[in-house]
Amino acid sequence: MRKPFIAANWKMHKTVAEAVKFVDAIKDKLPDPDKIEVGIAPQAFSLYSMKQAAGDSGLQIIAQNAAAEYSGPYTGELSLRGLKDLGVSYAMLGHIERRRLFGENNAAVNQKVKAALQMDVTPIICTDETMVQKEVNGEIHYVFQQLMSVLHGVSLDQIKRVVISYEPSWAVGVGQHANAALAEEGCRMIRRTIADNYTYEIADKIRILYGGSVNPDNIKEIMAKPDIDGVLIGRASLDVDNFLKMVNYAESEEQALAKATKKQVNDKQH
Repeated sequence: MRKPFIAANWKMHKTVAEAVKFVDAIKDKLPDPDKIEVGIAPQAFSLYSMKQAAGDSGLQIIAQNAAAEYSGPYTGELSLRGLKDLGVSYAMLGHIERRRLFGENNAAVNQKVKAALQMDVTPIICTDETMVQKEVNGEIHYVFQQLMSVLHGVSLDQIKRVVISYEPSWAVGVGQHANAALAEEGCRMIRRTIADNYTYEIADKIRILYGGSVNPDNIKEIMAKPDIDGVLIGRASLDVDNFLKMVNYAESEEQALAKATKKQVNDKQH
């Protein structure tokens, strides 16, 4: 069974003090880490302080980016070696904003993914490309060419350690209601693409997240979809109360079910 993963991408928001205050406010109110994994991707200068503040709460602190090179004359870059030393377990790679604003291409992201896997840092691979049709043995399959370019050279053993985040360009940063049906279709086709290029067993185990205008009002509908294993939340994750509502979406459902069951029992008794 794939463990749900609720992750926040803070982008270029919050100072160190604000980030630590946020962690202090949520760390004792998170769901059981054995049932739901929760993570936050802050600005790089907050990684250490947030990691210290999180303690043993189970909160994952995620890097928003990383370099393919482990060390050397690369001014301004963030090394995977340094992230590993900090205890950071995840790094987002290939986000649409990195592609649009900084010119990252598939080849560059591919090198980062392979470097992260070598350093035992789990890559959260972001893909935004729409699907294209490809005929395989007389059947029409939908293939995410961007994703497969980024996964070039990634072995059967390595692909098992990857997390994929589907962030369609029509839904990123627009603040509009996310279409759960379209999100599910994209994630389902990503899983099919992995199955076609690796194995169905591996595809069934890989976690696929959806990112794009996720908020407290639509997270339950999105997370109810069978091929969506988690979400990557943007602006809605910046508020403590909103974030707690989203990470505890499943607990809220369980509580509602328990209340409904209790009401039915009481109604029968009366």
